[in-house]
Amino acid sequence: MFFEGGWPSIKVRLEMGGWSPCQIDQIHEQLRQGWPLALAVRHVALLNGLCPLRSRPLG
Repeated sequence: MFFEGGWPSIKVRLEMGGWSPCQIDQIHEQLRQGWPLALAVRHVALLNGLCPLRSRPLG
């Protein structure tokens, strides 16, 4: 369980936002390390150089 909720619900929100399976795995790893969701999403977007067009702020 993460601060923002359970992983299944977070994963569904990311999938609906257009994040790729690889990016979702990276975000999940960040969350397991204790990162807040909003920072994990930003970090993965910076690492990959992009974020989905349909993405919305999470966390």
